[in-house]
Amino acid sequence: MEFVVFLILAIIAIVIFQNIRSAILAKYRDFVIENSISIAEMKKINTEFSFFSIDTFDESHTYDNLNYYQDISCEDYLIYQLQFKSKQILQAIQRARSNRLQYDTYCSEIKKRIHVGTFQQPIKKIHQEKFLKIEKRLLRGLLKSPTTSFSLTIYLKRSDLRGRVYNRKSEIFDEDTLIELIKRLSNKSGNFYRDREIWDSICRVERGKVSNKMRFSVYRRDGYRCRYCGRTEQTASLEIDHICPVSKGGKSEYDNLQTLCRQCNMNKGNRI
Repeated sequence: MEFVVFLILAIIAIVIFQNIRSAILAKYRDFVIENSISIAEMKKINTEFSFFSIDTFDESHTYDNLNYYQDISCEDYLIYQLQFKSKQILQAIQRARSNRLQYDTYCSEIKKRIHVGTFQQPIKKIHQEKFLKIEKRLLRGLLKSPTTSFSLTIYLKRSDLRGRVYNRKSEIFDEDTLIELIKRLSNKSGNFYRDREIWDSICRVERGKVSNKMRFSVYRRDGYRCRYCGRTEQTASLEIDHICPVSKGGKSEYDNLQTLCRQCNMNKGNRI
């Protein structure tokens, strides 16, 4: 019983001590906020500099087909996405560069104008160390940390039909690489790209959009039968064909997909 009483009193004493300590620290903190010349100057500097916020453009995709996962590189997938996001990414790069130029000036101003330990009211030497520690912590909290460089990461995964992931790969692309790829993408005629490597990358990713799940759905729609010769899976090897070939701008959409046997698919070739 005496031990229990002692334990309760000890806990009460600890709580009281912590509350007193918190009250003292809050008092010190309030004094620093009200009297620190550096904190006031830091707030003024922050109003003089405005930095851009920059969105992330990281991409992630999961393939349920091992062949597509192996054939499609992170760069292929990036090139495909750049068809639609080049403008936004170039803007993000420009903003990062603007931030970088401003940030150098921002840091110079801080170094020139911030002098830790100067207060509007005199402080006792015994409290000086505590006040300086609090002031430095508050200044760190006020320091702006803008994004000064831009990059994006492509994450590719391979899963089974149930969604269980077996393989992963990723690659980071910096500003210079992104600008170069966007420049190569600008070399086009209509919907076709003159750069053969760029076009091949886009075609690989477009074909890779036909997942195994989508493939089986097309088979079911077509009754597991070749739409040219009528042979079934019992008598022929069935494949998915793009009615309008990917190499001619066809998309991996249900209306552009059909079931063909291997022989009919080979005979059709690259024709519409």
